[in-house]
Amino acid sequence: MTPLLDRRRELDLVTAALEAADAGTGSLLAVTGGMGTGKSALLRALPALAERRGTQALTASGAVLERDFAYGVAGQLLDPLRPGVLLDPPGHDPYGELLTLVTDRSAHKPLLMVVDDLQWADGPSLRWLGHLAKRTTGLRVTVVVALREGEPGAEEPRIHDITDRAAHVLRPGPLTPAGTAALVAAAFGRPADPEYAAACHEATGGHPMFLTATLAALAADGEPVVAQAHAVRTAPVPALRDRLTVALRSQPAPVQDLAKALAVLDDGRDPELVGRLAGLDDRGRAEAARDLHRLGLLAGGPELRFAHPAVRDAVEELMTPAEQEDIHVYAALLLHSGGHPAERSAAQLLAAPSCQDGWAIQVLRAAASAALRRGAPEDAARYLRRALLGSAPSGTERAALLVDLATIERAFDPPAAIRHVSQALLLLPSAVQRAKAAVRIPPSLLASCPRPTVEAVTGLAAELGDPDRLTGDDRELALRLEARLRHVAVTGPGQLPLCADRLRALGPAPSLNTAAERELITVLLHGVTMSQAMSAAEVAPLANRVLQHEPASPEHTHTALPLLTHTLIAADSLEAIGPWLTTARDRARRDNSTVPQAVVAVELTHVMLAQGRIGEARAAADEALRLGAADWATLQGMTALVLLAIESRDAELSRRLLAFRREGADHGYRPSSLQLIRGSSAAQRGDLPTALEYFLDWGRSAERADWRNPAVFPWRAWAAGLHYRMGDTDRAHDLIEEEYARAVAWGTPVAIGRAQRVKGALTGGAEGLGLLRESAATLEKSPNGVERARTSLLLGRRLLRAGLAEAEPQLRLALDQALDCGASWLAEGAGRELQNFASSTASAAVALLTPTERRVTGLAAHGASNKDIAEWLEVSSRAVEKHLTHAYRKLNVAGRSQLAELAHLLPDRTEPKPSTYRG
Repeated sequence: MTPLLDRRRELDLVTAALEAADAGTGSLLAVTGGMGTGKSALLRALPALAERRGTQALTASGAVLERDFAYGVAGQLLDPLRPGVLLDPPGHDPYGELLTLVTDRSAHKPLLMVVDDLQWADGPSLRWLGHLAKRTTGLRVTVVVALREGEPGAEEPRIHDITDRAAHVLRPGPLTPAGTAALVAAAFGRPADPEYAAACHEATGGHPMFLTATLAALAADGEPVVAQAHAVRTAPVPALRDRLTVALRSQPAPVQDLAKALAVLDDGRDPELVGRLAGLDDRGRAEAARDLHRLGLLAGGPELRFAHPAVRDAVEELMTPAEQEDIHVYAALLLHSGGHPAERSAAQLLAAPSCQDGWAIQVLRAAASAALRRGAPEDAARYLRRALLGSAPSGTERAALLVDLATIERAFDPPAAIRHVSQALLLLPSAVQRAKAAVRIPPSLLASCPRPTVEAVTGLAAELGDPDRLTGDDRELALRLEARLRHVAVTGPGQLPLCADRLRALGPAPSLNTAAERELITVLLHGVTMSQAMSAAEVAPLANRVLQHEPASPEHTHTALPLLTHTLIAADSLEAIGPWLTTARDRARRDNSTVPQAVVAVELTHVMLAQGRIGEARAAADEALRLGAADWATLQGMTALVLLAIESRDAELSRRLLAFRREGADHGYRPSSLQLIRGSSAAQRGDLPTALEYFLDWGRSAERADWRNPAVFPWRAWAAGLHYRMGDTDRAHDLIEEEYARAVAWGTPVAIGRAQRVKGALTGGAEGLGLLRESAATLEKSPNGVERARTSLLLGRRLLRAGLAEAEPQLRLALDQALDCGASWLAEGAGRELQNFASSTASAAVALLTPTERRVTGLAAHGASNKDIAEWLEVSSRAVEKHLTHAYRKLNVAGRSQLAELAHLLPDRTEPKPSTYRG
């Protein structure tokens, strides 16, 4: 049973009234308030209080369905005084007869007469109670009645005849924070965390009904811990909603209408607007609001605000779907005509999908623009999707909505954007209109469009004609369509080399004045980079010129510009692209655009990897995957993540990439990056034949697609290493020679230095060592620290095997470079080689010791003192010191502490004691 809390004042007043009645002076007390304020709980506690004082308690309660039952409440109340006797109205003076019964009984024993829900009592009972109320002062009777304010029956004159005679009017208030905490403890059977109890008090205002219902709903969720405190504010309370719905149904129409209007507008700061929606004038609104407040359903203060979320749920339960639709449309119209923000009106239209008026579409479009300005693209898309419901199934208006929606959806749902542009292309009448729609498709995503869409864009480009013969906007559209189609064409045989011809046709210094020109040149530069139709020295300057003309905006992710990152990385030209992308990322985060953030994260992954910053590259890759890049990006668009998984030997990243994409996700002539990931994974687990087959299969696909540049995918170097490890040295040399020739033709330090390193690894003797030295010198000009560390490590190993003194500094250089890059696997390899070097150097030095020096240093290394050594060898301490001095010089150690590190190479006392000392 729920404990009675924070009601000490009320109980004291009732106790004082009982004492006065016992002395011969009765009284009437009225307990009033809205629903659920604890009136009934207080009344339930009174009989026990009376019995302890020797007072007989009589109780009764009104009920809605029993209001027509004459003397129903009076019968409940007086039945204990005359059990089994029906209370029919006797004679001409029923009130006097019943009063006589009360008078006679109270003369022998004081009476407490408690009536709950007085507002629902029947008429005859109310008249009799009014008659009794006039005479309580001369009787040993205490009458306590409870009345729910806000109910229609509570305003009847007969009710006022009773309550106006009350000696005290008690209004139980909300529970204190301490009372709330005690109720929480009672609900869960243990003291609650103070923060949890405070959350309960804040969410319910200490209102007993709201609080007990909320706690009952939460009790099923387990212990009241702080981590669940937020659930208190949002917990659904079905039982409370149903109770409130019943209470609201009994209210007159104006009260219900005001509650419905407030539930729909969800904002009571404009009472006049709420009243207009409810169809009430100022007076009617004030009266209805007063009734809701007295009923306990409105919070205090000047604003119209429900006291608890369950009240809104109950009001919505009152309305039929048709009624909800009508009131939302009317609310939208009132907001629109009243000059309120478009998003407020649009929020109402979202709940009224049948409204198809022209003004509604205008409102939804304006709301979408407002949502974009505040950085909420998903809200903007929601408004435009609703506008589509009200538009005609065909025509330019619907097409315009589809295009605008697709433009917004690119920021968080590229597949939906492509679908909506494809639909718009079927509805637009002119080529120019269709072209404006088609260029909303990012070039990187056009290849994943349905074939009819690609064919439609191809036909559209032919319809517009040769860009070089067009001017103005038509030329801009034609250039952008050409950029998209050329990017798609790289998946077909023989198409990629044509990019070089087109780029050369634009002249040695092509115009970069317009975004369309820059977009086409970006695609062409990417094409010549992949096919190696030009050198890095030719590509890099033009690529950097394009970058200089472009603002660092997240919008670049919807164009061909992400291809520029690939081109600049392949050309070893990273000075400008890194800071440019960082600025674009910061702006994308500020705009809350998911897809641009993910695309920029992929680009930054590639840049960090090219700079050898493995840790930062992994962080950027994790961000891209966390933002859902794998859900919509093509595998070509995630090349950076594939390369990171391979280059860093990141098995977890490889697993995640394979989990995101199934076999056969790519089609046509485009090589599947899955093959590279699977090949790398097979190599790491030692399955060399399988790894080699994957790399070779990918290489054959790359050749068919004219992907020839070793600076982008060094697959020949990977395959050559596998051939060599499997004993096929001839094939290994053939592959790496071809790789080297192409690297030289491309002309970047990374590509050349990498090929030189692999050639050196496959070549023995002085020639191989020379190639490794050449690789180290070449890579000094490269920004890629990982490649430098790889070469330093391999060169250090080869020098160590050759017994050359420069092995140690080279290995230490490899260790430092690997640690700087975050390449832990290279750092571990360099550390092992340094240990091997130290061990081999020490072994050689130990071999130079005389037998006696070996014995002396061995004993010293294992902790023996000079005196102990002298006694063991039967020599003088001076002789021991002399031998140790010679040994320290030969071993290159400073003293005993360093000598102890060589203990594993030196003898100890377990060797036989020498029979004769030879100095």
